[in-house]
Amino acid sequence: MTQPSTGQQTSYDRVPYKSHPFPQTHPDRLATIATLFGMRPAPVEGCRVLELGCASGGNLLPMADQFPDSRFVGIDASSRQIADGNELLAKSGLTNVELRCQDILQFTCDEPFDFIICHGVYSWVPDPVQQKILDICREGLASNGVAYVSYNTYPGWHMRGMIRDIMRYRAQSFDDPRQKLNQARGLLTFLSNSVKGEHNPYGLLLRQELESISRSDDSYLLHEHLEDVNEPLYFHEFAERAGGAGMQYLGEADFGVMSVENFPEQVRGMLLSVSRDMIEVEQYMDFLRNRAFRQTLLCRDDVSLDRSDPHRHLSRLRVSTNARPEADRPNSAPSNPAVAPPAAGREPPVLFDNIDIANSAPLVFRRGGGTLTTSDAVVKAAILHLNRIWPASMPFVELASLARSTATGRPAAVGGDVMSAATEPLASTLLRCFATSTVDLRSTAPRFVGRVSETPTASPLARAQAAAGPNVTNRLHETVPLDDVQRQVLTKCDGQNSPADLIDHLCEAVTGGNLILHHEGRRITDRDTAHRLATEALPSVLTGFAQRALLIG
Repeated sequence: MTQPSTGQQTSYDRVPYKSHPFPQTHPDRLATIATLFGMRPAPVEGCRVLELGCASGGNLLPMADQFPDSRFVGIDASSRQIADGNELLAKSGLTNVELRCQDILQFTCDEPFDFIICHGVYSWVPDPVQQKILDICREGLASNGVAYVSYNTYPGWHMRGMIRDIMRYRAQSFDDPRQKLNQARGLLTFLSNSVKGEHNPYGLLLRQELESISRSDDSYLLHEHLEDVNEPLYFHEFAERAGGAGMQYLGEADFGVMSVENFPEQVRGMLLSVSRDMIEVEQYMDFLRNRAFRQTLLCRDDVSLDRSDPHRHLSRLRVSTNARPEADRPNSAPSNPAVAPPAAGREPPVLFDNIDIANSAPLVFRRGGGTLTTSDAVVKAAILHLNRIWPASMPFVELASLARSTATGRPAAVGGDVMSAATEPLASTLLRCFATSTVDLRSTAPRFVGRVSETPTASPLARAQAAAGPNVTNRLHETVPLDDVQRQVLTKCDGQNSPADLIDHLCEAVTGGNLILHHEGRRITDRDTAHRLATEALPSVLTGFAQRALLIG
């Protein structure tokens, strides 16, 4: 991605890096973290974004698609990757993004950028390029700008570095990248089989790393472990370099890893007692977690930050979640409340989605690996409402007013400038949920529709991606895999086709042989059967598009 443009093929030309969206690099994520720490970042709807090492634009183009009034520039030293990106760019019709084949050392900033992204580059380039990256961040950032830089870090990379050395030793006799990959994978298989019976600490650590690396795709294995340069460093060393370049540590793209609250009380107390500042706290947390990778956010060193009460800044953010209550809801109301009236002296239940949120029994919400257990009626009402409107988000102040009003049965006014004592507990809980990925915080509302219109519309970029392969990017900046039927449908969601038209398209694909369909042991080739099956399948396909934030109209 960032090797000098000498006219010679680079390893990224011969084996392109898989280019796809990284949600943690999205300007909205950067703006959200900056907002929590008191900054006033530029609105992402009208910002300027630079990506260093953009590959073929898989991360940058979806951002440009989502924010037509923003400007995006991506540079990469691989001519093949830039050519691939520009081909997709032409098909998408985007006019607010530029992809350049350019070496980082040759880049100069003509005007400031609000957000600078450098993902998967810093550890994989020589020292002069590393310094240039930080210089670009300082010279190219607007006064309230945010930079994202990811890098490998110690202590976690000590073990991975050893495996890298082993693989490079095996691959050093081969010039062709494919041969290097084959030899490296063969060695990984040998090592994995050899340590299966080892139960000593070395064997356990080695097996854990080998299992992780063995699942990696070829492009990751080649560029992460077999490139000439891969220089991890300790976090405190990176922070010192950033300070020397006129930048200061803002935080991490993953808010949860910054929280000492994730450690037991005794460990938390020791961390805070031995650390002189936040840099030392972060470094000691890396030691405890054996951390191997960081996604660090930087800002100019003349920016004044406020880290005292991040939850107080939620009034400037939006909230969303699809966290669901557990199936065995202990405080669910009777299915027919009229049959079981409240006991004497007890208030009638406050029902929300058939759940008595006033019940003091705790309610457990789950989302992925994140869990929220709460007895607070306001919190219950907030999460249940967010689940109801998913994948849409809601301004925190509106959510707080709705949830408090629902919980009390009375009007609830929430100010948008200063957070009151009545609203603060909800804000504090939601911030903890953000740290565990149980809820999402955003600075702006993603542009999509959560319903299926008479003529469903996906973005030109998503349609071009669907025509080219099985993965598309949704308006939440996530990779969405599609099956063959979904691909056929999405390419035709251009705002001109009704559901009936889409059914006809599926029928033509089946009868024309572009979509092979079997049912009950035989291949379907007649139009009547194809039409019936397409009619049955289409509603769930379109509903799935809406639920996964793929429709914009």
